[in-house]
Amino acid sequence: MHSTSGDFHGRKTSILLSLTDLRIKRIIVFTLFAVYIICAVFILFFMRESLLGICSYREYFRENTNFVPFRTVIEFAGYIRNDDTVYGDISFENIFGNIIVLMPTGFFFPAIWKKQRRFVSFFLTASAVIICVETIQFIAMCGACDIDDFILNITGALTGFAFTKLNIVKKLIFTDISFK
Repeated sequence: MHSTSGDFHGRKTSILLSLTDLRIKRIIVFTLFAVYIICAVFILFFMRESLLGICSYREYFRENTNFVPFRTVIEFAGYIRNDDTVYGDISFENIFGNIIVLMPTGFFFPAIWKKQRRFVSFFLTASAVIICVETIQFIAMCGACDIDDFILNITGALTGFAFTKLNIVKKLIFTDISFK
């Protein structure tokens, strides 16, 4: 079989269109990722009042750190369960906010970097990001340095990652827009 000139031009046009679609998809993903990063930084660091200059690190450490897994979650769940009018809403926002804030990393990291499509690579990267956030919050004295935050954040990140395993999501975001 031999191809005609029309077949060649049709394939060339199709390849150019798919490259254009790929560029558009890449621009959309990177733009959404940038917006997510800006929002996450604002939520994690600037929505909270810093206690720098107000108390010592010793006082801050004593009052704003938790290294006992699920202590804060159990305490907050009790406030929610008891319909506490003072702490119930704050507790709900804290628990679900910590899950939701890192959920997009489960989409974006694998979409942008191919190595992040492997569970272990993603888990280690997400864990490192969360530990950095907790460390910065401690140094800046904004928010709490809490193992439960880590547990809830990694739960959200892994939930987002699990969604990337759905076929519809793979088709939408994994059409080779990633870096190696």
